[in-house]
Amino acid sequence: MRFICLALFVLLCGTANAQLLFKNVSVVDVEKKEINRGLYVLVIDGRIKLVSHELNSDIPPGTTSIDGTGKFLIPGLADGHVHFFQDGGIHARPDVIDLRKSRPYSEEIQWTNQNMEDQLRRYLAAGITSVIDVGSNFKFLLLRDSLQFKPMSPMIRITGPLLTTYIPPAFQDLNEENIPFTLMTNEEEVRQSVQEQVKRKADFIKIWFIITGKDKEADARKKLPLVKAVIEEAHKYQLRVAVHATERIAAQLAVESGADYLVHSVEDEVVSDEFVKLLKKNNTALCPTLVVMANYISSLSDSYRFSTAELNLANPATAGSIIDFPFPDTALGNVYIKAMGSKEEIIQESKTDSIRRRNMKKLFDAGVTIVTGTDAGNIGTQHASSYFAELEAMQRARLIPAEILQASTINVARALGQEKEWGSIATGKIANMVLLKRNPFDDLYNWRTIELVINKGVAFAPDTIIQSTPEQLVQMQLNAYNAHDLEAFLVPYAEDVELYEYPSKLLSKGKEQMRKDYIFITQTPKLYCRIQKREIKDNTITDHEEVTFGGAKPVYATATYIIENGKISKVYFKQ
Repeated sequence: MRFICLALFVLLCGTANAQLLFKNVSVVDVEKKEINRGLYVLVIDGRIKLVSHELNSDIPPGTTSIDGTGKFLIPGLADGHVHFFQDGGIHARPDVIDLRKSRPYSEEIQWTNQNMEDQLRRYLAAGITSVIDVGSNFKFLLLRDSLQFKPMSPMIRITGPLLTTYIPPAFQDLNEENIPFTLMTNEEEVRQSVQEQVKRKADFIKIWFIITGKDKEADARKKLPLVKAVIEEAHKYQLRVAVHATERIAAQLAVESGADYLVHSVEDEVVSDEFVKLLKKNNTALCPTLVVMANYISSLSDSYRFSTAELNLANPATAGSIIDFPFPDTALGNVYIKAMGSKEEIIQESKTDSIRRRNMKKLFDAGVTIVTGTDAGNIGTQHASSYFAELEAMQRARLIPAEILQASTINVARALGQEKEWGSIATGKIANMVLLKRNPFDDLYNWRTIELVINKGVAFAPDTIIQSTPEQLVQMQLNAYNAHDLEAFLVPYAEDVELYEYPSKLLSKGKEQMRKDYIFITQTPKLYCRIQKREIKDNTITDHEEVTFGGAKPVYATATYIIENGKISKVYFKQ
């Protein structure tokens, strides 16, 4: 009966004009970092109409009532730093590792275009109702316009191409619509570039302030007039400016020039009290992006280990490319594995990570606006699923859950100057919220106990949001097999799944029997299944597999998967 009611509820709420009334719910005030219990929250036409202990408003006919007893209503989460032109997989950055011989970058860009809606759904399923793309291209500005009003799309805020002092050679031959960079050459052209983004309705402007050479300060000051010109021109149009600046001198000069939003932590030195005062005086927000560099190193050293939650949430294709490394180019991959896994590299990243965390804590304690953001799309930093690793890194930097929740909601809105529109639960704001089963202040894990995601006033059960294709379901179980994760391996299978030896010999039936039969994937060292060829026909997927384990010779077989009702219902094996 519970599932029938939930299905009916989702159906009732599946329109843009849905009206909701939460009763006796605990509302989390992220600005005061306190919980107000026993409230009514009324949502009409995508906006919060009432937040009160008393129901003193007229309730429109057809309003859906939701009993919030024992539940916690938080603002929708926000990722303050993503890149949709990058997919998080091993091919995402040809300037970092060049695998274009095995997959042309044009195919990579095409994939990111075609899968943006899928990535957006994954964010929403995680309770992330706002995503801030801090460096994109003109193609994705158009995609924003076509996707952001869909019921299952988070709110999107996005820049055009990064205005930069340096373009990596791997990106220089892309056409104007797809290139994520615009080279800053002189002040007049810089201002024209800003105007072009204004014309295309960019939500804000991004500068990639890259410092080269041994004398960092000299190089930064040489490039500073271009940075100033961007900021001045953007502010003429009331557009905020985000700046990539990982060196203290670059960050300082950017803030002195009027930058609104620093999108990485300073990582070359512990910041001074004067630097902290500068950010406070100028009301500059900072997004530390604590995990992205460690994800590069662990991915390219073949040591990244996906959690069960990540395997279930990440796009299976991009997660699979990280798990499969050093394929597709094992010779090149092994060079990176050796370099990135070196003692020197590990020590250096540990030192840099310590500086990032110390700086973030110092700035937060001083009252600087700290924003949660992942830099998702870079190699190893998956869209949506890497968000929780970033939260855990913030906690390791000694922020408590209430402080992290503030950084993950209202502070993201503040960084964009939109705190009056979203980021907290208050009358008149956009109704982007998440209904949790447990208190979010008690533990970060509780942020995953989602009962409902309310997006633009429309409520969804989280398990109805992602629509996995047959190929994605098959890739999910393959990823989990190669990651030696039994629980994630079983997720794509139907409860009454049947496994056959081709053509018709029944080997087992039911997921619980599979759990017993496949315990070996958690116990077999170096077990790995590589797909040599995949055939896709409607809801049938056939994988031609090479399975290796330990030092044994490879085993070759085919597995044919039948997908019904969104799950793998039958599998046929043939050697």
